[in-house]
Amino acid sequence: MLSFDVRFIKTVCDDTGHEHRACQAAFNVQARSLTEAVEQAEASFCRQKHVRDWTIFADAIELRSPTTVAA
Repeated sequence: MLSFDVRFIKTVCDDTGHEHRACQAAFNVQARSLTEAVEQAEASFCRQKHVRDWTIFADAIELRSPTTVAA
């Protein structure tokens, strides 16, 4: 299994009009592949926020390099 750090990011503007990336949620996911990690993180995010579509709260998903987890 691999361990992925998955973050949901929203780009927001401050009062001067400058854009900033804000983390809406972060998950550490154990998965066999990148695709599986994203699917698990999306499902967890939607459960946490009580929504069906994660894009209501975030603009992008950021993934950190996977690391091997001891079995």
